[in-house]
Amino acid sequence: MRRLGVWAWWLAAPVWAGNPLAGVNHALLNGDDPAAWRALAGSWSNLSSQAQRVAWRQALESLSREHCGKDAPLSLPAWLPDLTLELAQRDMPLARNYRVVLSGRGALLDARLQDGAGRDLLRGGLLEREEGQRFRLESADLSQPLAAGVYRLQLNAAGRQWQAELALPEVANLSWLSRSPLAVASLPTARPACARPWLEQSLLRRDDYSFVWWRRRELGQALNWPPRQGELWQSVALVRAEARGQLVLRVVHRQSGPR
Repeated sequence: MRRLGVWAWWLAAPVWAGNPLAGVNHALLNGDDPAAWRALAGSWSNLSSQAQRVAWRQALESLSREHCGKDAPLSLPAWLPDLTLELAQRDMPLARNYRVVLSGRGALLDARLQDGAGRDLLRGGLLEREEGQRFRLESADLSQPLAAGVYRLQLNAAGRQWQAELALPEVANLSWLSRSPLAVASLPTARPACARPWLEQSLLRRDDYSFVWWRRRELGQALNWPPRQGELWQSVALVRAEARGQLVLRVVHRQSGPR
């Protein structure tokens, strides 16, 4: 049914000469999802109109929905056995910003995530290490939403390098959570092939937003909090997880504020 839906959408889309998405359509109609992922990534730089960009985002959504992105042809190197990329919107009283977080296991020394304009979203980020070679690299606050498109992820570790082209969704003006009361306002579109979205509760230090308490909650569970422990901020995040091959992709809407 998904392929018929894509074909109907394609017939209804505006027609233009030299269609840069023809390779994506051909791969979808032939049931070759890995080839469709490759064609989707390769077509981004050739898009020249808003109609083409809308069609590209629709194709990305269709591919992501079918197998939750696990069929994308992306394999991690042996020296980086697991990797998660998080795209987050954080809302606070009178403020909204965006962040990118890269986490996983391996001897990571440096990472870059470049958008189509060559801007490194991880520049100036804080790299933290834990036991067992686990790491977490969090970007500085980004004032602009994260646009849909193809991003280049480059990783370096002890003389070894790896890079991949990632087709990523837009993260902008998410309204999954309400601020007052702090609760779920709406859920993202269901994807049967993906894990159900979940909630993450945390208490943060007000000076550096570091975690002092954290819990995962399934949707519908009560948001119970521990007793007050000084001047802390509370945060609730709604998390939607999918994949790009072996890479885990998380889109997060987070609400934070004083207790």
